[in-house]
Amino acid sequence: RMQMWLTNGSQEKLSDLRVQNCVMLKGAPGFNQQTNDNKLFRNEFVAAHTPDKKRWIITAWTPIHRGWANPPCPCLHADPKFPDCAPGETQRIFGWLSFYEGEDIDQELRRLDSLPWRSWEATKP
Repeated sequence: RMQMWLTNGSQEKLSDLRVQNCVMLKGAPGFNQQTNDNKLFRNEFVAAHTPDKKRWIITAWTPIHRGWANPPCPCLHADPKFPDCAPGETQRIFGWLSFYEGEDIDQELRRLDSLPWRSWEATKP
C-alpha cells in the first residue's frame, strides 16, 4: 500500500490537483517492451505483463484521474487526483503496487479490488 497526502498551508482552496505517478519499467526484464500491447487498463488498476502473460506488475491509485502508459518510455501510470483541499485541511490519496505470477489477471484484479487499501484506516498498523 502507498499513501500520499497534501496539507493546504495557503489561504485559498486548492482544486484540480493531479499527480503524475510513473512506474518505470525500463530496467525490468520482460516488462520493458516499448509498446502498450503488454499493458492492461481497468478502472484504478494499470498492469504490464511479460510476453507469456504469466508475470504481471500492477499499480493503482485512488481517486484515479487517468490510467495510461507511454510506449516510447516503457512505464505505467495510474495518475490520481486529490480531492479539493480547503485552507488548513489535509487530503490523502491511496495507492497500490504488487507483482502477480499467474494467468488469471482478472481474478487477481478482483482480489485486489476487495482488499482495504483505499482508506486511511487500512494504512494503520
